[in-house]
Amino acid sequence: MNGRYRNSQTWLYILALIGVLVAIYFVYQLLTAGLQAYLALIAGVMLLIGNFPDLVRSLQQRRIDHSMLNTLIGLGLVAYFIGSIVFAPLFWSLSILMLIAALPLTLNRASVAKAYVNAGRTLFMQARHLFSRYRERTM
Repeated sequence: MNGRYRNSQTWLYILALIGVLVAIYFVYQLLTAGLQAYLALIAGVMLLIGNFPDLVRSLQQRRIDHSMLNTLIGLGLVAYFIGSIVFAPLFWSLSILMLIAALPLTLNRASVAKAYVNAGRTLFMQARHLFSRYRERTM
């Protein structure tokens, strides 16, 4: 029994060491993210906080306007900051996709943006239906 307790305690120390190393790496990445990334984070958070009431109102009225544009740009800036810390290809591509999605709103083409939203909703529903059918077959 003493050997088993000692073995589990060794694994606990190893896991604690790995956790500390991951935490140190994360803090290091935060400290070395760069000034541009922090400025992008600040601007993105300011856009998100400033447009939140208008965004809620426009979502309740089911219309797409400038609050959605500012929200997409803010989310893109926050995604850029997260990408500068962890897994850059994923978050930077998300940032670019959000900025591309905001482009029709910049050009006052809300109908194009609405078509994007409807296409995304359709794709999501089709994927959900496909996965539910696949899960039914495997069970």
